[in-house]
Amino acid sequence: MFGLSPLPRSLAAALRDAEHDRAQVRVSAVRDLARYASDDVDARARDALVARLLHDTTAEVRAAAAIALADAGAPTTVPALIEASKDTRISVRQMALLALGEVGTSGDPGVMETLRDALAEEAAPLRFQAVIASHRLDVPDVERVLVDATADRDAEVRHVAFRSLEERATAGDGGSARALSGAVAAAAHTALDDSVLAVRLVAAILLARHGDTAGASVLAEIATPARRALDPEDEQAAIELAGELRLSAARRGLTRRAFGRLTGRDRFAFDARIALAKMGDERARAAILRALAAWSRDARTLAVVAVGRARLAEAKSALLAMRGDPSRAEPEAVGEALALLGE
Repeated sequence: MFGLSPLPRSLAAALRDAEHDRAQVRVSAVRDLARYASDDVDARARDALVARLLHDTTAEVRAAAAIALADAGAPTTVPALIEASKDTRISVRQMALLALGEVGTSGDPGVMETLRDALAEEAAPLRFQAVIASHRLDVPDVERVLVDATADRDAEVRHVAFRSLEERATAGDGGSARALSGAVAAAAHTALDDSVLAVRLVAAILLARHGDTAGASVLAEIATPARRALDPEDEQAAIELAGELRLSAARRGLTRRAFGRLTGRDRFAFDARIALAKMGDERARAAILRALAAWSRDARTLAVVAVGRARLAEAKSALLAMRGDPSRAEPEAVGEALALLGE
């Protein structure tokens, strides 16, 4: 009546409903069983999920069971997931590969054979999941696997391969960049001519984060607002990098995002102002500094974040005045901004 989500089932209720005649009830029950299926919780839940995974008559239920096992993090179910990776339905095989990437290990010969086979599958969704799982499990010769995938015939596979290479090239919690190998750099340079913008963009981002500006024109293109089917994370990264690299070709597009008539509708207006401030744009710097005195705490906190990211040293005294007063801005944001300013 009030649109409230139903409470999760008890284990007994989930086990009962996993045998229900209606497939949608079984799907819902399988999702609830994930809460009980960890290897150190209850074997009955794992057994029920494996039974649904391997023997349910409905592909949607089998796929849901694979996802539930991934969520449960139950390594003992790897043999069942390997078997499910050969299911007659691609959607089930895809979710089984996803789960293997979560609970499998690179030391398991069965897992490795399954991933090798999936990387050569005709269906792109299977290759996509095999690339992700290979990255997550750090399989032997993983860089070669990912570099090969950057030349895949499917754009989404190429995109996720570059994303995985970027993650692997970032070391430690501080996000310091490792040097790119010759093979990775060459693949990224080749992809700058890809027919799909999303792939060109992720290759340009990978190179730019390692000091190579060969993809600067792609980053500048993305700085200009337009209707595009891009991953928001990639679009935001392009804007940030345009500011860090001080790309003059991106200035006009960033200004439109930051101060245009439709700025309120541009999800990256905040990021564009930071990028412009990094480039020394006085209008952007002034706007960020004024926002430190904004009426709302949320707006002041955003301004604090912007000050830190843009390295606006002239705001340090204002941040010091905010420190220790949670009513002014989020204390963690103030601390992080001061750290970025080199306190």
